[in-house]
Amino acid sequence: MRDTNAEPVGRAILTLAGPACLTFLLQNAYHINDAWFLGRHGPAATNAMGLFMFVMITNFGFILALARGTQSLMARRFGAGQRPAAARTLARGLALAVKVALPLAALEWWLAPDLLYAMGGRGEVVVAGTEYLRTLILFMPFLFFAPMLDFAFQGLGDTVTPFRLGCIGVVVNLVLNVALVLDELPLHWVVGDVTLLDVVLPGAGWGAMGAALATGISRTLSPILGFLIMVRRYKLDPLLQRKSYSHDGRTMREILRVGVPAGSSTLIYGLVAMAVSQVIGRFGQDAFGAYAIGFRGIESISFMLVLGLGVATGTVASHAVGAGDLERARKAGHFGVLLGIGAMLVTMTIMLVFPEGLARIFTDEPAILAITVTYISTMAFCQVPQALEMIYAEAMAGAGSSARTAFISLPGNALRVPLAWGLAVGLGWGIQGVWYAILSSAVIKGLGVTWLFFSGRWEQGMQAGRLALDHDAQDGPDALTEPSERAGPGGERDDEGHDDRKEPATDVV
Repeated sequence: MRDTNAEPVGRAILTLAGPACLTFLLQNAYHINDAWFLGRHGPAATNAMGLFMFVMITNFGFILALARGTQSLMARRFGAGQRPAAARTLARGLALAVKVALPLAALEWWLAPDLLYAMGGRGEVVVAGTEYLRTLILFMPFLFFAPMLDFAFQGLGDTVTPFRLGCIGVVVNLVLNVALVLDELPLHWVVGDVTLLDVVLPGAGWGAMGAALATGISRTLSPILGFLIMVRRYKLDPLLQRKSYSHDGRTMREILRVGVPAGSSTLIYGLVAMAVSQVIGRFGQDAFGAYAIGFRGIESISFMLVLGLGVATGTVASHAVGAGDLERARKAGHFGVLLGIGAMLVTMTIMLVFPEGLARIFTDEPAILAITVTYISTMAFCQVPQALEMIYAEAMAGAGSSARTAFISLPGNALRVPLAWGLAVGLGWGIQGVWYAILSSAVIKGLGVTWLFFSGRWEQGMQAGRLALDHDAQDGPDALTEPSERAGPGGERDDEGHDDRKEPATDVV
């Protein structure tokens, strides 16, 4: 664990951002594995991915609401020196996740084929998509736990452990994809005139269901290992106490106060994408496959880079607010965005120069390939606006303020539906009109969130996030902070006499 308040803002963000970006890129490797293996299983499986991926994005909206809210409160408590309370925050966040995940899983199991059909899927595409969703839904609680534990580690200033756990998960996912998705996987390696490798690996040939099993099993492993590390390495003993998982209204309200606005943006994004899929479906089932490859296989890489930078920025902002240094939280937002713009200029250039080469990594189907190229070339211009929106939003959420951001992102996402219909159908621009609608909304959201950060209107929420900790230190045993762990004059010691802020920065698995 590391309290970043003792470091310069730039160094703190850069130190956290590297492993955080790698962690999210590893999480994206699950999507890339799906895209690559399903692309070789046949066009129906590839096209199905263009539908079920938005159901999963909608689910991630629920996950992010709990993970982001838990991380923000946990990190603020850690920054204030309230280590046992930080552990109990995680415990109550996990308990809340179970209450959300189980009914959501039951509902989606029942509605899976109807959802995919309503989005425009037909025939084999719906069959393959239903197989994937219903199989992955079996692992729903662990799909919630995995990001929550990752965000919790990052909130404690540890971005290395989630990366190492991600490496283990991705390797397991890759091996399982090889074994479960294809009937056989030929491996050829020729150097000059010498054949170094020429074998065919047998597989189960389960297609979409095999890909879902590979993802579900590998995603189950990560939170189990992460929980053990929290308890054994970081000595967060409250995680082993049953009372830590009991209902605490004030903790839940603070988690949801920050988390719901942050997660609602992703939730609405997924729902809007389902509606936009109806427009995409007017241009053939191959358009779904192109959308899946462009979004999930290519663009999501830059998305994960921005998310990693955003989490690093939000962690520094959280620690600063916990320590009462609100100006440092503002500086963190600006520095994080500068890093994000630099990274996105690179990804934008790659997408503009090599759209076809990127698309061919996942498919050789001519119809799917042609549409994918148009998507990648257009989405290249989304990169910088995406950095502005996400990193400033993460800085504000980390500081305890997310509601005003939602007032920009929610209507910005919803705008995609009428724009897509108007441009693609009304004006007759075809599938390119859908891509322009997505680009337009991204620019609007990026500029809107940037204006909000510079205006300072979000800082009332930041003050509330700080006051919540102050109130905890004054209230009784039912408050967020137990009396035994109230901060002393320096605000740095817990009930075990540990000085958290001066603890060595050791990030180990």
